[in-house]
Amino acid sequence: MRSSIRRVSQPEVPALHEILLACGFDLKNRFGLNHWLAPIYPLGNMLKDADEHEVYALTVGENLVGTFTLEMTAEVPFTYIKYGNIIWQVWDVPAVYVHKLAILPTWQGQGLGTWCMQAIEELASDRDYHAVRVDAVKTHQKLLSFYVNRGYQQVGELIFNSDNMWVDAIVFEKVLVRDKG
Repeated sequence: MRSSIRRVSQPEVPALHEILLACGFDLKNRFGLNHWLAPIYPLGNMLKDADEHEVYALTVGENLVGTFTLEMTAEVPFTYIKYGNIIWQVWDVPAVYVHKLAILPTWQGQGLGTWCMQAIEELASDRDYHAVRVDAVKTHQKLLSFYVNRGYQQVGELIFNSDNMWVDAIVFEKVLVRDKG
């Protein structure tokens, strides 16, 4: 079946939020993580993301199976500045920050995450962004390996204080090779 991604508008966000919740319950059951479950990431936050960033749907054939959010900016996002201990490979360049990449549990293990990351890298390159950056919960070894196996370099971590509901994360970056022709 053919995979595709498309940017969505606000009316489509609730269905994608349901995917995040399904993945959140799966993460809780398999790894003990509370990622993407309420109150950490309510629907209102995803609706706001659709206004301020780019929220995408992943489909396989007619099936809605995943989502991710892209923050495309020349500025380093506030969270990375406030909580980050990061040494970027390339500084002061426009970069794409990948957030909330989620594939329904029943569709995981079929290469869709890899396919999404390749599509994101192509999208970033087509728009003249120089790097793709992503963070992953530092206790989720399978996810950390996923990014390393795709050529992402560990460049630091996000360390949250104990009052924060977020879990510490490893930050990765992939510098995009630019055609000179």
